[in-house]
Amino acid sequence: MGKTTLFNGLDLPTTWNNNDKSQFVSIDSSGLKVHYTDPNDYKAVVIRANNPIPSQCELFYFEIEIINEGKNGMIGVGYCTKQNNINDFMPGRKYVEDKENKENKSWGCTYHGDDRDFFCSGSGKPYGPTYTVGDTIGCYLNFKNDNKMIFYTKNGIACYLPNNLDDFKKNLYPCIGLRSQDTTVETNFEHKKFKYLTMTNDDIGKELWEAC
Repeated sequence: MGKTTLFNGLDLPTTWNNNDKSQFVSIDSSGLKVHYTDPNDYKAVVIRANNPIPSQCELFYFEIEIINEGKNGMIGVGYCTKQNNINDFMPGRKYVEDKENKENKSWGCTYHGDDRDFFCSGSGKPYGPTYTVGDTIGCYLNFKNDNKMIFYTKNGIACYLPNNLDDFKKNLYPCIGLRSQDTTVETNFEHKKFKYLTMTNDDIGKELWEAC
């Protein structure tokens, strides 16, 4: 079960899901440190959090610290739907639309460290700087108003990318995509003080968004 917070008693993402992952990923006992183990970098893999972000939680944030970028630095961090396949494609690289039920879209939105591109709905474009060992990537999600958006920071410096997220409310999970031998990343879902955010996910409110 996810951590219950002061935010209306909701279960938030708190660890990576050890029961919903590729054979080429190991997750440590804390559920926060992820290691990619494919010796040939053959398979791209996706790791999702244990819980989706509740629709009532209008603002959400988590951090990823790059412990080891691996052989080629192919790391993507961000958000995806549960329908995103855990094998073969980095999140955001493939897009499958179910026209009958928008909530069943396979969709991902990730910022990649090796080529600095942002991949969303199958297409990529330059976004921010590359990132590597020692960098901390902040992942923001805003459902709060009509200008819904996802954006990322590298070591506290923001890169913005607005998105229309209406179709995906209640169906987005924090995620990591990996395709780099010996990559290791560590996550902070508010188990400790955020490195680049002074507020918690319970009070990440108006002040943050005005400051941005």
